[in-house]
Amino acid sequence: MTHRSAAARTADGLRRRSVLRHLGRPAVAVLTVAVLAGGAAAAPSYASPSSPSDKDVRDAQRAVTRAASSVAEMEIRLAQLSAQADAAELAVQQAGEAYTQALADADAAAAAAQQAAERSTQADANAEAARQTLVAMAREMARSGGSTEGLQAVLSADGFEDVARRSSALEHITGKADEAVQGYRAAQLVAATFSERAEAASDTAAAARQTAEDALTTAKQTQQASDEALAAGAAERDQLIAQLAAARQTSAEVEAARQAQIEADNRARAEAAAKAAALAAKPKPATPPASGGSTGGSTGGSTGGSTGGSTGGSTGGSAGGSTGGSAGGSTGGGSTGGGSTGGGSTSTPAPTTPPATAPGLGTGSSRGSAGQGQAALDWARTKLGIMYGWGATGPDAYDCSGLTMQAWRAAGVNLNRTSRDQYKQVLKISYSDLRVGDLLFWSTNPNDADAIYHVAMWAGNGQILEAPSEGKPVRITSMRWGSVMPYAGRP
Repeated sequence: MTHRSAAARTADGLRRRSVLRHLGRPAVAVLTVAVLAGGAAAAPSYASPSSPSDKDVRDAQRAVTRAASSVAEMEIRLAQLSAQADAAELAVQQAGEAYTQALADADAAAAAAQQAAERSTQADANAEAARQTLVAMAREMARSGGSTEGLQAVLSADGFEDVARRSSALEHITGKADEAVQGYRAAQLVAATFSERAEAASDTAAAARQTAEDALTTAKQTQQASDEALAAGAAERDQLIAQLAAARQTSAEVEAARQAQIEADNRARAEAAAKAAALAAKPKPATPPASGGSTGGSTGGSTGGSTGGSTGGSTGGSAGGSTGGSAGGSTGGGSTGGGSTGGGSTSTPAPTTPPATAPGLGTGSSRGSAGQGQAALDWARTKLGIMYGWGATGPDAYDCSGLTMQAWRAAGVNLNRTSRDQYKQVLKISYSDLRVGDLLFWSTNPNDADAIYHVAMWAGNGQILEAPSEGKPVRITSMRWGSVMPYAGRP
């Protein structure tokens, strides 16, 4: 057996103690982490207080590595929980916008059905008036000894098709009687056409109402799922915070503050990048559609753009939401088929080119002034604290577009009902031209206006005024640059 000198043994002991002193608190903390995380880290076994073995040193080093890995995993999980919370909020906003859009579609369908029913009623009245003319003519002919066979054939027919089948009787009708019969036939055709349209419109309205009801159910279910996910995430977050505090030998309060700062820093970096991208973009103006949707778009397009725009180039706009139910921009009742009030064939509306889903800079129209923008914001400020409501337009609750619609209506400008239709309606402006009252829009796809899920109003100084989502009040908050559409909007 080889005997080592006392000096060598002393040197080994000093080296091992130096290693353990270098490992320090992590080597001790790993025991706590292992217990909290459900692991079973073996406690180092010391041969003697003054001379730890090589195995002791290796075990301590592995323990520190495991502790560092565990801390990293917990921090990753905390970041995942934060992302999941953001995703849950997004899902709620998307569900709310889907309901608002479905509700607007149902309202438009109901209006179209009402209009079709009124036209059908008028057409029936016209047909009856034409029939009465024939009756009077038949009576006159009977008194004068003329033949009424043709007129009686027409009057006894069951509907327009039956009249057409009795062609042999119609051959004997001439002169004024022929004109009266032709007028009656045309009136019957129009009445039949509008009756079919009214029935179809009624069916469409019923389907739209059901779609809206389904969308509301989905929105409420999404909200409930979001609440449950957030609660579970908060509980897991608290547990992870406690584990990190034990691993680092700090308090839960200190660790919670540390994580909050980490998340705030991450958000700040993401916001700075998104803001820089939005302000640096130099989009080319798009050619306005031939339909004239951009008429008047230049009025006020850039005027006043610098006023207030520079008071926070960093400020992100205020989204305007789903206003303007009375604005006819999206209601489009023209397809209800006017113009077919005469003749034997129904008229087909001329096809129109659908608007681009991603309108370019300068498209849309602006009728509001800088003063009206300030008035709209001032009105919206009076609603601070009022709770968000699914599809609500006030006065006791508002959704995002309902708030912007009513704010601008109070200032004298009508907006469409939904945030998507508002974006298509308003004048598209660059973010460097923002002024108070302008609208900002958020979307899951910057190239698709139909993917917009939120709108707010620019309040100046880097702030927006918005009705955020279910369970939250109308508020003024810092601008969020992530997921904004390429352009802001000016009503």
